[in-house]
Amino acid sequence: MDDAKESAGPPSAAGANPALPKDSILDGKYELTGVLGEGGTGIVYDAIRITDRSPVALKVMHSHLAGDKQIRGRFQREAAILRRLEGAHICPILELGEVPGVDAGDSLLYMALPKLVGPTFERVLETERPIEVGRALDVMLEICAALRTAHGQGVIHRDLKPANVILESGKKAVVVDFGMSKIVTGGGMGTTNLTTHNMVFGTPEYMSPEQARGDELDARCDVYAAGIMLYEILTGAPPFTGSSPLNVLTEHLTGVIELPSKRALPGRVTPALESVVMHALARERDERYPSASALSAAIMHARAMPDDLVSLSPGAFATSPAGTDAFAVTMPGVSGGGGSAPPAAVSSGRVVLPDPSSDTLLAPGPPAPSLKPSSKPSRAPSSAPRSGSRSPSSAPTSTPTVRPATSDGNGIWIVLWILAGLASIGIGIYFALR
Repeated sequence: MDDAKESAGPPSAAGANPALPKDSILDGKYELTGVLGEGGTGIVYDAIRITDRSPVALKVMHSHLAGDKQIRGRFQREAAILRRLEGAHICPILELGEVPGVDAGDSLLYMALPKLVGPTFERVLETERPIEVGRALDVMLEICAALRTAHGQGVIHRDLKPANVILESGKKAVVVDFGMSKIVTGGGMGTTNLTTHNMVFGTPEYMSPEQARGDELDARCDVYAAGIMLYEILTGAPPFTGSSPLNVLTEHLTGVIELPSKRALPGRVTPALESVVMHALARERDERYPSASALSAAIMHARAMPDDLVSLSPGAFATSPAGTDAFAVTMPGVSGGGGSAPPAAVSSGRVVLPDPSSDTLLAPGPPAPSLKPSSKPSRAPSSAPRSGSRSPSSAPTSTPTVRPATSDGNGIWIVLWILAGLASIGIGIYFALR
């Protein structure tokens, strides 16, 4: 080890959030080379793992928070969540460690993560405005793949937004920052004592109405946030902004979302894509797409059939009763998401998305109504629901007509002969008994 580099002890107490000096060594394992960013709970350092010289990102909690049990609990919970999530579009964790803190008895927690080289999706949206819709939809499909992985393990993100998506090498979408996430299934890592009842977490512009109210949450709050991102992709801004977080949250609860086609450049928003966005942003969560898989399939269908509105109702997407996010839906002509989007198996127009935890395909869910183009095609945006309104009815499904299982009229005569024979026997028995 270079004698000029001293081992990094506790940060200086000179400031509230002092950074560790460049070229210092953290925990005898990581050589710090700079600062990548800073958040409310810690600083993220650019570093090199000494054993193999591989680049890593080190998230080290702020020294003044070392004694905060709630912050420490969230930090440890994020590490535990990342350990259980394995997916191509989620950043894994390499190590959770501790180093001495400023005050005696306190220690600083840190997480070592693979270093992702690339801009945030937020940065791409700013620099490439308006971003090409096809490319942006590829990114959204990969974000949906990350959500499928998390939701499949009972984890909801709760702070999904463009700033928390890294485009590795400018292409592959990786969802990061599960510090606000919550485990809703799977015992052993709940959120007891780590949050206060009715406490609101998240970024106001991307928060669902139930999140703004402090209600219990499920995966559909992430579907809403993904819908906000879709809206921003198409129009250049989230549907609600304001001078204060409270104003923005109030808009989510009471405001009316302007149709994307009214705010976007002409021709940028197809009727089908607008329908997808507005269904994802339904104020009542029961009227949204039931899962990230359903949202992903709806996006793919909107790409393939830009004028089809009726087929994109959330009710057209069947989820498995076990809540595993497996589903099947009939989608004529759909061939996948494009780019590096999640692969889909297509057979006789039936799409089945893959299980994010394996390389095998999920079994289809319960039978779903056929998604066929509307018999009354229209480009009028009124088919997409406004925020807070009831979703339009699903495509009408016909009730099968029961007919005799015969190929011609001979079956009817056979039945009549049998009935006549039975009647004759009955009459004979009656006279014999008299």
